[in-house]
Amino acid sequence: MIGKVSRITIPTSVAPADGTGEDGIASISMSAPRAPRPEIARSREQLLDAAEVLFEEQGLGFSLHDLATQAGLGVATTYRRFSSHDDVIRALHARSYSYFARIYDEIDTIEDGWGAVEGYLQRAIAVNNAHPAFPATARRMAHIDPGSTVGADLAPRLAAHVSRAQAEGTLRADVNAADLVTIVSELGVLTVLPEPARSIMATRHLRLITAGLRAESRMFGDLGETAAADMARMRELATQPASSGRPDAPA
Repeated sequence: MIGKVSRITIPTSVAPADGTGEDGIASISMSAPRAPRPEIARSREQLLDAAEVLFEEQGLGFSLHDLATQAGLGVATTYRRFSSHDDVIRALHARSYSYFARIYDEIDTIEDGWGAVEGYLQRAIAVNNAHPAFPATARRMAHIDPGSTVGADLAPRLAAHVSRAQAEGTLRADVNAADLVTIVSELGVLTVLPEPARSIMATRHLRLITAGLRAESRMFGDLGETAAADMARMRELATQPASSGRPDAPA
């Protein structure tokens, strides 16, 4: 189905009393879905802005009553815009998608592949730092809507830039688009820090990470032959004393 049909009418100019048009076929016209009234769209954005403020104060545990108070709107209005807390999470996630879609539009204009890869990482981390609720809502979405396809259309675009950079010889050949998305998610943990600490730490660690993404860094080792062996080693390290994995640990 495309859109929502708000009404169905039979034009009187072409429809006789039996309900058929001039060619004997029933004539119907479907109106386009109505855009939300400006005040509705405005109050939704106002509530989402308030949700981001509340997140920095108390995480995602705020109630719709808290949200109404923070936004300066009535509780009834808030419930009309979002019938549940999960609906607020979905709307924040959609807002996040719109911000990230703009990032992809920007990096699509960058001529070299490495510039696009680095540009994606820098912009994505900057957006997360400016909107700390975004990484948290992405994690929550995995629980409330595990089948969500929001953002799936962006993956092939990032993969194309990865391929470009690898063809240029600037990006490691064993890196993929999922690695870049994971880097952004990992550095999203730093959004728990207040500013300016979060941006300082994110910038510092991004420099360390991008150095390891460069093609020449592969001389220091591969990313691992088998995921199973890597996982087994991680489990082993996690169940032993912390010093057991260190080369200088006492016998």
